[in-house]
Amino acid sequence: MSQTFHRSISQERLAQLISVSRFTTPATTWIRGALVLQIYTGELLRQNVVLFEDRIAYVGEKEPLTDAHTQIIDAEGFTLVPGYIEPHAHSFQVYNPQTLSEFALAQGTTVLLHDNLPFFLRLPQQQMEQLLQVMGNMPVKNFWWARLDPQVDQPQLNDQFTTERIRQTLENPAVLQAGELTYWKEAINGDETMIARIWEARQSGKRIETHNPGASVETLAAVAAAGATGCHESINAEEVMRRLRLGYYATLRHSSIRPDLPELIKGLQALDCRMWDRMMLTTDGSPPFFLASGFTDHCIRLAMEAGLDPVLAYRMATLNPAVYYGLDQHLGGISPGRVADLLFLEDLRNPTPVKVMANGQIVAENGRLTADLPEFDWTSLDMTPSTMMEPRVQPDWFELVPPDEKMPVIQLVNAVITLVRNEMLPLSDGQFQLPEGYMYISLLHQGGEWITTGVIKGFGQVDALASSYTLSGDLVILGRDPRQMAQAANQVLSNRGGICLYQNGNMVHDLPLPLLGTMSLQNMDVLMKETSRFVSLMQEAGYDFSDPIYSLLFLSATHLPKVRLSPAGILDVNTGRLLIPSRKLTKQ
Repeated sequence: MSQTFHRSISQERLAQLISVSRFTTPATTWIRGALVLQIYTGELLRQNVVLFEDRIAYVGEKEPLTDAHTQIIDAEGFTLVPGYIEPHAHSFQVYNPQTLSEFALAQGTTVLLHDNLPFFLRLPQQQMEQLLQVMGNMPVKNFWWARLDPQVDQPQLNDQFTTERIRQTLENPAVLQAGELTYWKEAINGDETMIARIWEARQSGKRIETHNPGASVETLAAVAAAGATGCHESINAEEVMRRLRLGYYATLRHSSIRPDLPELIKGLQALDCRMWDRMMLTTDGSPPFFLASGFTDHCIRLAMEAGLDPVLAYRMATLNPAVYYGLDQHLGGISPGRVADLLFLEDLRNPTPVKVMANGQIVAENGRLTADLPEFDWTSLDMTPSTMMEPRVQPDWFELVPPDEKMPVIQLVNAVITLVRNEMLPLSDGQFQLPEGYMYISLLHQGGEWITTGVIKGFGQVDALASSYTLSGDLVILGRDPRQMAQAANQVLSNRGGICLYQNGNMVHDLPLPLLGTMSLQNMDVLMKETSRFVSLMQEAGYDFSDPIYSLLFLSATHLPKVRLSPAGILDVNTGRLLIPSRKLTKQ
């Protein structure tokens, strides 16, 4: 189905839809005897739901006109709710947009809004738009964001955000919003480049999402004045209310690094929140291991378990995001004229569907897809990281020259945030003797042009861990043994992307990520097992936080505090000062 909904039904089909609604033309499908959640009023009514092809023609007590071709679905004992909407999907977190969409659809999410960042940065515009077109052929409705900044402050990445490319991306009908803004500080401080990008988004009429964790009222007000309409970064109920008072939509998340939803719901109830129509739910791009309990359905369940009225929980996952994105004429409810995205539940308290209907067809039952979905030819989209160097990493690349003063050591304080501590590390024959819990850490340019090296603690203790799953697209390599670090890095390079772990001279985990160096071709069942195993191995090695995969991703994210790996060296993000410079590598 085309995502341009107003063009997806011809005048002839519209006339037939009306005729079915008037009981003068036979229905193509009759869903009989279900309890229907009227998302607009909060009522549960036993009604017939009558379809003409992929659209709902009638909802009510009357029986439709039928003929020998009418499919009759006996829904006695089921509760029908609208298909769920995920408004904030980072669909490159080890899975890829196809495998995430297939998994989400089987769990009842029939609409996803995808982040375009890695595709924008690493594919030519034509191929990125080809990806958007291919994803539009699935029964799940795949929409997109248009990023306005790269999150990583590197000139070669920033230079890709030309006015022409941003405008062309925003003009694509599958793109419904701009953001999420991470260069918002530059915008409110008067940076003309960022103001021009936001102006383009405002001119396009698209929503603008921002990324403002812990922001003050004054900061949020300035970002709203710039054009922001939504934010998913609230970490407590007061922060949610702060956004709502300023006219934002607030997306409440439950993710691997911010599993906040139950406390947000309880906190909002304690604040006597009465207006829930500008809130949505998101999993915020959690890695596969975290999705074993479900997707949007799991968020709805957690909201209800936290005491939220079930109707409000379902509205936050259906009608609210549909209204926010201007899709409510077509999606978000069970009413005439809407697309027939319907979920068959055993009970309203169990939001995981028994059957999933998308576009008027049953596509999944009991958590498994039953419909034939389009085949993807990833090679035609040229998604391999062609600029990645050959596997020639040497152990001496990771050597550190002892400083005259204390060593600036990166300390991981949770899965995302880092600090820097200046420490005297023991030396022997001019080489560091790393204490327990300390590792070498490097950011290696994927083309082999430079390397940034340092020391980290708080990430556990492994002999070697290498990953191309990074925000900058370069390789992060950690460990205590430079020889095994080189082996792990070369294995990732041989795979043309991946995450590889060595312990005691043995490769104990190897997950190839051949699509842009960040995404697997495996399905979600396989990825859940593989990523769960990786998390277990890292926990055994002393990693004490919630998500080592996200930790790897963000080590090169220069929009986050306090110290990050960059092409220029170990960077103090707050001051812009280089603590240890990078060094050039000689090509062999």
